[in-house]
Amino acid sequence: MASDKSQNQYILITSMNFPDGGAGGTYLNLFCRGLKNNGRSVRVLLLKGHAFGNYVYNGPKRNKTPEGVPYTYLGFKQRPNNKSLKIIDEFVSFCRLIIFLFSLVGKGKTTRILVYNSDLLFNIPIHFASKIFRFKIIKFVAEIIDRSEFPDSFFGKVKRFGYIFNYKYLNRSANKIIVFSSYLKDEYIRMGFKGNNIIVQPNLTDFDFWEPDSVELKYKLGYSGAPYLKDGLSDLFMAISLLKGSNLKINLLVIGDATFGESLIPALKAECQKLGIGDNVAYTGLVESSKVKSYLSECRILTITRPSTVQTKAGFPTKLGEYFATKKPVLATNFGDMAKYFTDGRDIVMAECGNPDSIARKILWMLQNEDELESISKRGYERARELLEYNKSVNRIINSLEIKHAN
Repeated sequence: MASDKSQNQYILITSMNFPDGGAGGTYLNLFCRGLKNNGRSVRVLLLKGHAFGNYVYNGPKRNKTPEGVPYTYLGFKQRPNNKSLKIIDEFVSFCRLIIFLFSLVGKGKTTRILVYNSDLLFNIPIHFASKIFRFKIIKFVAEIIDRSEFPDSFFGKVKRFGYIFNYKYLNRSANKIIVFSSYLKDEYIRMGFKGNNIIVQPNLTDFDFWEPDSVELKYKLGYSGAPYLKDGLSDLFMAISLLKGSNLKINLLVIGDATFGESLIPALKAECQKLGIGDNVAYTGLVESSKVKSYLSECRILTITRPSTVQTKAGFPTKLGEYFATKKPVLATNFGDMAKYFTDGRDIVMAECGNPDSIARKILWMLQNEDELESISKRGYERARELLEYNKSVNRIINSLEIKHAN
């Protein structure tokens, strides 16, 4: 039996770009909207400032989303590049977090703290306060961060140690864990976490927002997201090069770029030139969600060709729900939980991971079987909506979080 919802308040603590600016920010925005739409009180504390390409946040430190979810920057509003300023920013944010945790004592409501952050510096006081003040902690585990994501320096090694300690030990002391894949659920069960306190939800999607625009099709293929070659773009490029001899004039639109730091596009262009497909691939650079939707609408087929690695097994891509929501046919490789939720030839077209020849053959089949493709895209939309629509999904999560007597 669920608790009286009026006695529940949720506090989200994160370093993501809330309410938008990258996959993590998009997911959390939808999660908070789902809480609010289901009658729950929610507020957001941002541990780090906004960092999304060259976009600058000019709003106040305390603000609200259009749906009325309040959020506060504990440190600077804009994430600094200067190392000294970064240290000051984290110190201020840390101190304000401590003050906030003490302010929750004696509020008379069931407080559930949602944590979407893997920095040990911030996680330790949250867990410490939960033991003293009996707050309930729900941790999000969206992925496994690869060693290559951490700088090869002393501070990079310290940060990696903190991430591993949080992942393997602190997370296990949470009341509940929300994971994005069955792989992560199995990992935590092996570490001794109770399976009935692990919630698997493979991302969230606002299907109304991603309803496609009525525009002219300009590209045979589309890709959206941070365009890292190691995440499957190299295999997609190779597949396109294998199809150069066909009469289909295959072109690809790459939508997005790194959300922070140096652009990824020069390396992509160099790879395409090497493969002889420089004229077949176009780039938008980093763009906001509304423009992403417009660009996706210009593509005939949407692609996600990730390899099979620990990282792709552990995560579930935000872009997949967005692809299906545009009612376009989706070409994906069979990584992670893909085959658990979708069926090749029924609601998706699936190629082999790390196999450009398999990807090329699937592209060719899709472009030569338009009628079958329409049926596949319709069934894909229906299946994805059942699995990923944010309001119903968050309601299911709430029911799991608020069961009385659960740890």
